[in-house]
Amino acid sequence: MSYTGLFLPLGVLASVAAWNLARHKGLDPYRWSVVCLLFFPALLALALAKKRQRMGDTPAFREQWATLAAYDADIRAAVEQLSTLGPAAVDQFRLSYADVQTKEAIPLILADLEARWAAGDRFDGLYARTAQLDELRRQGQLTERDYEDQKRQLAKRSRSKALWSGWWWKAPLLLAVLWLIWPRNGVVGLPTCEAEASRELVRRAIEDADDRGQVHRRLLALDQIRELSFNSEQQDRTCVGSAVLNSGERRILWRIYVRDNRILTSVSGF
Repeated sequence: MSYTGLFLPLGVLASVAAWNLARHKGLDPYRWSVVCLLFFPALLALALAKKRQRMGDTPAFREQWATLAAYDADIRAAVEQLSTLGPAAVDQFRLSYADVQTKEAIPLILADLEARWAAGDRFDGLYARTAQLDELRRQGQLTERDYEDQKRQLAKRSRSKALWSGWWWKAPLLLAVLWLIWPRNGVVGLPTCEAEASRELVRRAIEDADDRGQVHRRLLALDQIRELSFNSEQQDRTCVGSAVLNSGERRILWRIYVRDNRILTSVSGF
């Protein structure tokens, strides 16, 4: 595989990584995955981009929240009240309070969270997506069978989210795929007999041949090229063609092979 041929697999790998990284940073995963597919170095710009966060998720507010939850009487009481619903409810309270940061909103936030909990919302995103499915079924856009299938898939993804949503398995997988497609030993493959690289090797072999300065050969054209043999394991290819030199036309034979990670050629018949 040539280095040019690596652009597509590298683009695919960068697109997958961009999708996950953009979602983690709160950016548009669709746009970033397409950009990195077409131009994989854009993944570096995404890695340097700032994470889009709600106020309650910023490190500065998290430090402030630890103090508020410990010493502010109103907030401490609200946290204790919501603790019976689980840590997800407390996190939702932190996010909602950080958006307004006013004590008058605390009773309204508590009432909203408790009402959502009573309705079945567990603050994991599943309730909202299930409500969307219910609405689509009510509008007739989903059949009963499709509704049940998507609901089962939604529940299954929710159960496995903690296991498969992190980078602990994605990053090694991407590195393994990159290692498999990366060219080995510094040689990306022998050029074909008709390739421009092959013609250049033949030209250099003919024009740089040791003739003790008596003849200045020049390769003007190389036609009627045909491959005689090719050994993929030993990286050895033999070709024949008609070489037009400044001294006349010759039927030449050349061999392209690999030695010490270098592509070499030997030409005879000129």
